[in-house]
Amino acid sequence: MLQNINLNINTMTTQYQQAKQDLKTISQWAKSKFPEDKPAVRQIINDNTHALCSDHDLSEKKESMLHNYACTLHP
Repeated sequence: MLQNINLNINTMTTQYQQAKQDLKTISQWAKSKFPEDKPAVRQIINDNTHALCSDHDLSEKKESMLHNYACTLHP
């Protein structure tokens, strides 16, 4: 039965990885929409970080990791 399951573990993404990808996309959008308004970009990134943590039901550790990642995306 296990032989019939075709599962490629390398293509599976965790909730944290998906949240990180989503945040990067949001960051790119915000930077293109508000290229001269760094505070607005930071606010958009931070607000969406909180929302993504809730949406993806991340643990406290993963939330902390996502917030740290968000800091690297700030302009």
